[in-house]
Amino acid sequence: MLIVSNIDLTKTIDVMKPTTFLNSSIREPVLNINNDYRYMKMGYYVSLHAEVLENLVIPRSEDAIDAYRHPILLIKASKHGIPTLPHIVTDSAKQIIARFGFPVIVFAVNPFSNGGYKTAQNRSALYRALRSLGLSHKFTVCAQPLRGKMVSVKTVFGQSSHGGQVEEVARKFYEAFRLPICKLHIQLFDDKAYLCGIEKMENAEIVPADLRLISEEVAQISKIGEKYWLR
Repeated sequence: MLIVSNIDLTKTIDVMKPTTFLNSSIREPVLNINNDYRYMKMGYYVSLHAEVLENLVIPRSEDAIDAYRHPILLIKASKHGIPTLPHIVTDSAKQIIARFGFPVIVFAVNPFSNGGYKTAQNRSALYRALRSLGLSHKFTVCAQPLRGKMVSVKTVFGQSSHGGQVEEVARKFYEAFRLPICKLHIQLFDDKAYLCGIEKMENAEIVPADLRLISEEVAQISKIGEKYWLR
């Protein structure tokens, strides 16, 4: 198993840097540990290069793209039994208001987005969100109703520190998309957790406890071997 990572893991783990891997032709299963798997970012290119070499890889480039294409994220998550909310993809404030009223959450669909979301409690806030996230109306946005409390949680191999329903969403998300590291935006209401969006985890947000957890997971994956990639 080859571990490719842009993150400085514990010294007990042998890690190859992404730039080194991209210039190699190594043929073995690849565990791609990266803080950013968005399209045309380093994490995406590592997975794509592994696939070009016909290696098994986690995550697959297709799953990384699906996770960061907001409407596809919600549809695919729902098919995997992850609770989600109704959503609409549009550039029309009138359609959003007619469908959900206020308040609403607005996510970018444009491929240049860094993630995150905006909330709108009224028309003027919604117009600002559409202009900002849609890059002056060049792109549509994905809107959802805001019914409860929004939380953003770090996840490492499907684990988070929140527990309960949030932990269940994180676990199912990893099973569906296999992104080792990311942040999930989750809405809590009526004692239930709903997946609303995803964002990359900044390097500065990765603390020693996260690194220890990553190391533990890598050790377990090493024991399972190639079967882990085929699950």
